[in-house]
Amino acid sequence: MVLLRLFLIVLFSFSFIQGQPFEDIESRLQDRLYRDVDVAIIISDLSLSNSLYKVQPHLDFIPASLTKLFLTGTCLDYLSTSYRFKTKVYLDKEDIPSLYVKGEGDPNQTREQFILIAKALKKKNIGVLKSIILDASKIQMDANLYGNSARYYYALGGALNFNYNQIRLLVNEDQKQLTVSPESSFVDLDIRSLRYLSSKKRGFPKISLHQRPGFDKYIIRGAVSKQDEMYTNLNLRVSRPTHFYASMLKQVLLDHDIRVIEPLSFERFYNKKKKRLLTLTSLPLFNYLEDMNQDSSNMIASSILKVLGKLKYGEPGTQRKGLLLMDQFMYKRLDVQTEMFKFKDGSGLSSYNRITADHVSRFLTYFKKKYPESIKTMFVDIKQSSDYDDMEVPEYYDVYVKSGTLSNLGVNNLAGYVNDSRIGKSYSFVILTKYRDNKEPAYKGTLSNPLLQQILASIQKMSLN
Repeated sequence: MVLLRLFLIVLFSFSFIQGQPFEDIESRLQDRLYRDVDVAIIISDLSLSNSLYKVQPHLDFIPASLTKLFLTGTCLDYLSTSYRFKTKVYLDKEDIPSLYVKGEGDPNQTREQFILIAKALKKKNIGVLKSIILDASKIQMDANLYGNSARYYYALGGALNFNYNQIRLLVNEDQKQLTVSPESSFVDLDIRSLRYLSSKKRGFPKISLHQRPGFDKYIIRGAVSKQDEMYTNLNLRVSRPTHFYASMLKQVLLDHDIRVIEPLSFERFYNKKKKRLLTLTSLPLFNYLEDMNQDSSNMIASSILKVLGKLKYGEPGTQRKGLLLMDQFMYKRLDVQTEMFKFKDGSGLSSYNRITADHVSRFLTYFKKKYPESIKTMFVDIKQSSDYDDMEVPEYYDVYVKSGTLSNLGVNNLAGYVNDSRIGKSYSFVILTKYRDNKEPAYKGTLSNPLLQQILASIQKMSLN
């Protein structure tokens, strides 16, 4: 009888341990940190296609940059990863020819590509152009929803884009100067009363962007240091991508002794009576998708979304057309009805986007099955990112994540995979959080990282049992 009682006690204790690997997550959610926070969590065992733990899986949340995951899935579903943007450049047949460029939405044309245009002109012994005509009609330009903000993550996208429509300010501490990269006549800096700090401090300068005839003016006030440069505070957007593109192209041609007589023109043109000079071919689409997710580039996301819309539904490529494809992806591949989610953009900047933890979990399962080799490139390895330096990760765990944060709205999300090389198992997890009533800002990792740490500990506890 005593032996039977001992057996039952041991059996009960074992069942309790097996059934409670995630109780520490429940305890964590009782912390003061999450008192005024809505939270959704799903942890799944991908080898069993089974959810191990759920908290509010069907509650609506703002996805922020997790939206880019669904755009990535849509893109891979519709296009080959080897797809390349092709920007065609023409000359007319006049004695003094004009140069014609037809934009296709390539997110990042480069100085090196502009040099190819200059070399092609030189090869034809052309040193003078009547004008340059730029056709941006194939892709709709993004609307500026961010006023005078110069932040790089608000960069607009259109048919013709140079350097992701961004500039970077470089700090010379010794000479107390700011220089612009790439060097551009389109950029003017107003740095009156700007103070330069040592590299041990961050200045957090206030920078505003203002359109002027023929150039952008950046008004910079406060203090600045080398640390501001390192932390991307000095990565800035331009206000008019097509004009920025034109000014950089003209400058490269001048650097190669090719003069343009008349002002540049922005208008639609037809190929009749024109001869192809060359075609500028981009890197493969896969490279852009990798950058979009690893760097969370809103500009790339916006551009790709509109290009998808153009390829499927015709010119011009618009956000609305691209969103129709995303809706189809959600329905056909993830079996989510259109009334159950809402996408208003492809980047995640919109506060009107809505998804649930269940939707994200479905995507992670789908992506693991369809594109397992792409996880390492589309998601961030937390062991290689300083954002997760405080995270304790077992050496036999590989953790890949995609974050989504809208600080001003109190949104801080994280989703990804945990691979346990010791036992050969893979898990997915989704963490969606938002301060209620926008009471507080939620900076990257503020709410999600403590929960991820607890998830890793819980998965480890479960596997040991």
